[in-house]
Amino acid sequence: MKEKKPEVPPVAAPAPAEQVGRLEEELRQTKDQYLRALAEFDNTRKRLTREKEEFAKYAAEMMVRGLLPIVDSLDQALVAAEKRAEAADLVKGVQLIHRQLLALLQTEGVERMRVVGEPFDPHRHEAVAHADAGEGAKEGKVLEELHVGYTMHGKVLRPAMVKVGKAAPQQDSAPAIDPQTE
Repeated sequence: MKEKKPEVPPVAAPAPAEQVGRLEEELRQTKDQYLRALAEFDNTRKRLTREKEEFAKYAAEMMVRGLLPIVDSLDQALVAAEKRAEAADLVKGVQLIHRQLLALLQTEGVERMRVVGEPFDPHRHEAVAHADAGEGAKEGKVLEELHVGYTMHGKVLRPAMVKVGKAAPQQDSAPAIDPQTE
């Protein structure tokens, strides 16, 4: 006897309009995923390009930081040598070396800060002394540069050591009362 298989009702095929709608939705989702991946790739590429440029810009920073004390020494040697008339040729030679070194640093984006007369900025200046601002001078302004500060592409490499103006102490306008005279 042949075994009779149970009858399975035929599965109705989705209507063509239903199938088209489902496929369109899948296409829309796939296209959205593709566009998001493409945007993420583009953002990553741009970020890596920026990071590469930043790295190249500041790659020489450690070498430049090492050169700054040498520049300081040359500055001091020039000041000392200019006070001696018999060292004129030496002064000219040191000045030439000094200019060459500063030119090299400038090609790397290094600049000396100009700070005298500027308002004190703790991000750019290191206050090592205070002095009375005096008549006409304003409190909080840099009065004197004690050690040159440098920037590289706008970033502070070394803050300038400065003397900052402070207000003169206020004198009480009321006369002092002597407790013994009362």
